[in-house]
Amino acid sequence: MGPVRFHAEFEPLAYLLLAGLAVALHIGFVVFVIFGGLALYRWTSVVWLHVPAVIYAILIQTIGWPCPLTDLEKWFRSLAGQQPYAGEFLPHHLWSPLGLTGTEPMIAVGLIAILLAVNLRPYLGLAAG
Repeated sequence: MGPVRFHAEFEPLAYLLLAGLAVALHIGFVVFVIFGGLALYRWTSVVWLHVPAVIYAILIQTIGWPCPLTDLEKWFRSLAGQQPYAGEFLPHHLWSPLGLTGTEPMIAVGLIAILLAVNLRPYLGLAAG
């Protein structure tokens, strides 16, 4: 099954909008990974979504697993006639504008520190019952 086709005049724009939707979903995933533990104060069952999301995000960052949302965004951009960027989402959209590559050790340490700072207390509260 090939890509969905739109009216030729609007096709590039439609694919760019779909690429933007993929970016929005990706940002939502990253925000959920970082701050999702805070939802435990209200909904303890979110732990079943948050823990796998954190593990998956860590694996993507540490061993280079591909992210399907990045692939989806790049695919839509190519269908729109744009040259997809090289590499992954965070280095392209976050680290590069800051003059970083995403491979600096301080980034990994900083991300882990943020994850722990935001999520440790809610998880300890959940464990304490």
